[in-house]
Amino acid sequence: MNLRIWLLTFVAFALATQGLGAELTIEQLAADDKRWPKEIQLTRPTTLQMYDNGKESGSVSGTIGMRLRLTRVEATRLIVELGGALASVPPSSTDVLSRALAVIPPTPSAPTRQNFRSDWKMPRGQWTVINDFEIEQRDGKDTVSNAFKSIPQSGRMEYRLSQKYLAGPSACTTIYIMCAAGEKWERGAGYLIADALNEKGRAEVAIYKIVRNAPRRVKSFTVDPANGQWIDLRILYDAGTGLIEITRNGRVLGSWNDPEPIKTGEDFSLGTCRTVASFKDLIVRPIR
Repeated sequence: MNLRIWLLTFVAFALATQGLGAELTIEQLAADDKRWPKEIQLTRPTTLQMYDNGKESGSVSGTIGMRLRLTRVEATRLIVELGGALASVPPSSTDVLSRALAVIPPTPSAPTRQNFRSDWKMPRGQWTVINDFEIEQRDGKDTVSNAFKSIPQSGRMEYRLSQKYLAGPSACTTIYIMCAAGEKWERGAGYLIADALNEKGRAEVAIYKIVRNAPRRVKSFTVDPANGQWIDLRILYDAGTGLIEITRNGRVLGSWNDPEPIKTGEDFSLGTCRTVASFKDLIVRPIR
């Protein structure tokens, strides 16, 4: 290769990756799927936890140099393919971070925010559209307010939004994903993520699975109270594995695996229970 061309190539790569080496953490990588390598290699002997339909099904020993196809990066584990099944491995036992630095993601286009003036239905509650990208629900007594839109969902999905609400008895915001029927009381079927803050200052985020219009609580996380303050939420859902992961104000709260995941959804919905609330900058999109 011509020396000048080689130097230009090296400089371009260095500029694209400068500052990432020491600063790239597994948490940052988990939040940036465009940098995930397709394959990783074990750098030390380790135990791989096997899964069958989302449940632990034994373990196998991995050896140095074993190559594995990567399917997902989480803060505490990597999900890989092994013999046609899924397994998890600690990130520290692999070369995932060094491989990630070699992946130069394309310059992304800005995700499209939902326009609340376009095709949104508001059958319950006192909703007011503040601007194209912000909406308020002003009835503090309504227990199941509802603003929804037909948004087909399947595969791997990402949901992002900012919200704020006031504390009170049973006060919470409700986000319904993968809904079967957005117009129904509990949206027919799907998953509900509730951000709650009671009058005593106890705050939590809970995941519910909805079957036949009846929600069932499956996982909860204690969080910091944010009475009347904007809260940034990111929800990831994988219809193939049933994984739901929630990030709140930049902190990954955790995840839950549905052993019988919902494969498709027709609607997306926002709601409240016994509080006034605002929602803005909503993004609903499929991801790789």
